[in-house]
Amino acid sequence: MKKELIEQIEHIPMLPESISAIERVYSDKESSVADMAKAIESDPMMVANILKLANSPLYGLSREVSTIQQAVSLLGKDTVRNFAIHLAATSTVPVDVSPYGISSAQYSKRVELVSALLNRWLSKTDRSLLGSVGLAAFLSDIGEVVISHYLKKNGLEEDFSALVKKRGAEVAEKEICGSRSYDVAATLFHKWHFSADLVHLVRFAESPEDAADEETKKGARYLHVAKTLVSKKGEIGDKNIEAAYVMVEEYGMDEDIFEDSLNAVLNL
Repeated sequence: MKKELIEQIEHIPMLPESISAIERVYSDKESSVADMAKAIESDPMMVANILKLANSPLYGLSREVSTIQQAVSLLGKDTVRNFAIHLAATSTVPVDVSPYGISSAQYSKRVELVSALLNRWLSKTDRSLLGSVGLAAFLSDIGEVVISHYLKKNGLEEDFSALVKKRGAEVAEKEICGSRSYDVAATLFHKWHFSADLVHLVRFAESPEDAADEETKKGARYLHVAKTLVSKKGEIGDKNIEAAYVMVEEYGMDEDIFEDSLNAVLNL
């Protein structure tokens, strides 16, 4: 990783204190829905944005959510905590991925679709993964945001964009930045004191079979399928669906549960 990029990551602010409070409640197995709601309610802007996400059709709630306590009750502590961290992260590192040829709206749509799919899918297969894989779904592409800021700051945007068109994003990242976006994201997560589980999930999001332990491999497989399904521009095309089904079969996952989750997202 280029020295200047490392220095830029070091200068990214820590997440707000409200996130530390949320994480303390989340880590406490004895904490209640009311405890989580209280931790979030200290940040009115976050409350408004979480309620907006919770009421999105992507999450399939049958009635409008008007309070954080309702959101936590209906969606669970895992999902609402992930919402909070996602919102704090994108406020700390504002989304701009134009060097990749992707608009902010397309980036956000991809994140929302991947997250919504995994939320539905894991709720039916393995809820214990919602905390780690669900958060990784929101944050695994943030390395592209950090790289984009680095490129613009150092006048490298045009060279990078040209190389992306000729040889693809991964080659451009390695040649101009000295590191993949997933490694950049993992470095940022380490700075933000996220768990090793999240760091490992992000590092192996595109190569699950390289993960050393079975739990990381399992979570990374879910993430890999979801991120294959949704294109970088937030689209779910026939080729993406076909590739995702191939992975589901390869990983020995329940095809019917995946299909139900996919159809729920596609029909919104």
